[in-house]
Amino acid sequence: MIGKFCKWLFPVLFVLWAMLIFFFSSQTYEEQRISPFLGKLNTPFLYEKLSGISFMYGGLEVSVHTAGVAGFLEFFIRKGAHLIIFFVFGFLTICVWRTFVKKSIITISGALLCVLFYASADELHQKFTGGRTPLWQDILLDTFGGLLGILCFLMINRRRKRH
Repeated sequence: MIGKFCKWLFPVLFVLWAMLIFFFSSQTYEEQRISPFLGKLNTPFLYEKLSGISFMYGGLEVSVHTAGVAGFLEFFIRKGAHLIIFFVFGFLTICVWRTFVKKSIITISGALLCVLFYASADELHQKFTGGRTPLWQDILLDTFGGLLGILCFLMINRRRKRH
């Protein structure tokens, strides 16, 4: 009985997590915006400390000069969320693949392709959501997060087999 429960636990969690990602992608930027809460961090001290950091992402400069302290910090929080959300997605994806496919190379490559596909579909979905911009850089970030989740699963699985 427990074996059957476990066999379907990861697919159910996988579907629920995919739905959560879809829900977040359905929200407009204004619904997800956290820079007003970070506004209290708009201090001359932080502005000075962060003013030397500047880089391009999605064709736009990311810096405190262009976004202010709150917008700059929000950028990193949002991109960190991409990484974490797809880390979990990658972990759950390989759990599902491992449940039904025993050949390692197929399991790993299938899970990674699923992550890449869903990251791409997620960005396409954002194209049709108000105030959101689909970026290929986010697809790479999401896929990297998923890859980290897959690697974490493999490390845990390897340790478990040793003991």
